[in-house]
Amino acid sequence: MNNINDKTKRRLIVASGLIISVILIALITNQLKKEPIEDAVLPNQSVETNDIIVEKPVIEEKEDEIIVPEIEIPDTETIDNGAIDTGTEQTIQGDVEKPKEPTKEQLTDPTQKPNGEKVETTPEPIAHDKVEKPTETPKSNDEPQGGDTNNGKIYVPGFGWIDDVGEGQGTAAEDMYENGNKIGNMD
Repeated sequence: MNNINDKTKRRLIVASGLIISVILIALITNQLKKEPIEDAVLPNQSVETNDIIVEKPVIEEKEDEIIVPEIEIPDTETIDNGAIDTGTEQTIQGDVEKPKEPTKEQLTDPTQKPNGEKVETTPEPIAHDKVEKPTETPKSNDEPQGGDTNNGKIYVPGFGWIDDVGEGQGTAAEDMYENGNKIGNMD
């Protein structure tokens, strides 16, 4: 094959590749192709017809008396299953009545509540301007407050004493977008 040039070699390789591809496609489609389902051949059945003659009976119209026996209902129940079979009468519930509005006299009467209950003691008026606001909660000397430092540690409520590493640090690179994605090669 030394006397065949490169162009001819390429053409032979491409042609053989195409032929192999066509053969593979044909084989794959043969495998995936469904075989038609053959209907089962039923043996011939001999059909024999027999004529059946049905005679219609002659119906004479007669009016017979229908006798219905009386059904006896026992007076006492023999089976007690806990069900109540009485009280089949239905009644419609009347409209709900709203309680009457208390009168102005009842609303301003200090010895009685608006609903009519008696007040045991007379209410003492509170001077709202003179109410003392509670001072700050006294600090207990045993528990440290948030932000206290001791031996290079800082107290954070809920976490206890943790190492004081200072504030977080951020860096800004000129080759970064605002969202932090870097521009260019990341080698």
